[in-house]
Amino acid sequence: MYHKILFLSLLLLSITACASKTEHNTDQMAGHEAQWKLSPQAMVIYHYLEALDYLARNDGDSAVFALENALNIAPGYGLFMELARVYRDQGKKSQAQSTVHRGIELFPQNPDLHFLLAELYLEDNRQEEAVQSLSRYKELVSGDLLAYENLAAFYLEINEHARVVDFLEEVPADQRSPEINYYLGRASSELGNYRKAADYLQQAVRQRPGFLQAWAEKAFIYEQQRNYLQAEKTYQQLLRLGEFNPDLILRIVELNLLMNNPDNALETARSGPEMYYFQLRVVQLFVHNGFFEHARSFLQDMMLNQDYPAGINYYLAVVAYEGFDDAMGALEYLQQVPEDSPSHLQALTLKLQIFFSQQEYEHALEYARSGQQIHPSARRLYLYEAVILEITDEYAQALDVLEQALEMWPRDTDFLFRKGVVWDKKGEKDKSIKVMEEVIAIDQEHHQALNYVGYTLADQDQDLERSLILIQRALELDPGNGYYIDSLAWVYYRQGKFTQAWEEILRAVKAVDDDPVIWEHYGDIARALSRIEDALFGYEQALAHGSENDEHIRKIIDKIKNMPDKNTRAAMP
Repeated sequence: MYHKILFLSLLLLSITACASKTEHNTDQMAGHEAQWKLSPQAMVIYHYLEALDYLARNDGDSAVFALENALNIAPGYGLFMELARVYRDQGKKSQAQSTVHRGIELFPQNPDLHFLLAELYLEDNRQEEAVQSLSRYKELVSGDLLAYENLAAFYLEINEHARVVDFLEEVPADQRSPEINYYLGRASSELGNYRKAADYLQQAVRQRPGFLQAWAEKAFIYEQQRNYLQAEKTYQQLLRLGEFNPDLILRIVELNLLMNNPDNALETARSGPEMYYFQLRVVQLFVHNGFFEHARSFLQDMMLNQDYPAGINYYLAVVAYEGFDDAMGALEYLQQVPEDSPSHLQALTLKLQIFFSQQEYEHALEYARSGQQIHPSARRLYLYEAVILEITDEYAQALDVLEQALEMWPRDTDFLFRKGVVWDKKGEKDKSIKVMEEVIAIDQEHHQALNYVGYTLADQDQDLERSLILIQRALELDPGNGYYIDSLAWVYYRQGKFTQAWEEILRAVKAVDDDPVIWEHYGDIARALSRIEDALFGYEQALAHGSENDEHIRKIIDKIKNMPDKNTRAAMP
């Protein structure tokens, strides 16, 4: 950071040093009253304190007057800075800037004035002028390494990385301080020149082995290059230098996991602090990277402490269920998480998910409803209840739950989207579209709603131009979604662009190969192109995957097979 100097020292430097004098009247010895006269230094302090008093009473104009009085007696850079700040607080940007300019005229080599002027320009969105101001300062103090360091710090703050490299490289290599090499390293890293950055940082730590920031920046660069081995070694060096903190150890743990060294990661984690937050983050890292046995081992270590929180059982359940597919064991752990545990809602949600995945909907519904009594603000429980009721065809109840939830969360797009889906399943397309349009109005990047409206318009052969725009936007947000690719194929089909439709439907069945609707679309598009064998294949796949439109599909298949020449355009729908 550039210089930050306390005002008291600024004030002492900014006033004219003058011994205080007391003038005695020659008649004083005869009993006449003494006459006292304040020194210039004392008058400056008086006006400064007067200004502080006015500021405390929110009287900025009087404070300005008092500071100007002080400056008239003894101009000092500290007083100029204080006056500029008062103007800034009043919203008078131009006066603040001109005040600093006045100070710079008298104290051209003072860094604080130049940095304050740059700050004021930045606050006024005049970045180029801020940069020019600092460049002028650099010219005035050419050869002052401390000035170069302060300038580099400032330029880094305003993301002028190329300027940092340009002017710091003016300093001969053998004269660069560790800080200059550090700033060169940081700036080069931001510019993507990692090799040069590593060289500069290596020089910085060679000059000063205990330069922790340089070591940390060096480790970050190795990570950016995916050189996890060197990054891990560098973080270990930070530990050896005494930089012991939980986040650093967690970083070493994660790097070992990325390098598929879970044993090293576990050993490092065991050397960390016995802090519950730290320990849970370790478990989460093991679980996230798929090392469930190590996660369980670390949890068992935690349980050696007799005061371990009951919430650990939630994490044991996650490991049992996700790592070893042990649903019964997971449920046993989850039963041991009490209602007053911070992990209770997570445990309840996992329990609900287990029953849901096993299609034990009654149990899942029971937990969703009982959970709402304990956690009335947990929106996920209402959403689960609505989805379960939707899956079990209890549409009226599902709508009731969704309306109740929307009273608490009126613009929640998850609830609105599910409401639209329920109306669709009830056969109320107009109501469904209305709700989905509301979702899009709230969140223009809700790709599920975008695709729903786009596909529905295409299926109804309506407003195909808007349908295409909506579906393309959905695909921009979720490019590999096979259902959205199918929607794109279908709108091209409706537009009569059969070749484009065929290209997209081939992509769709590659992404999703078990959906009967997509295979029926495949058959229709192939039939439109007179690709009769492909059409038959698509329709048969639709039947094989349980199409609800099976009677209609069988009629098409019979029609194709009974045609005298399957390669004629008569096969078109």
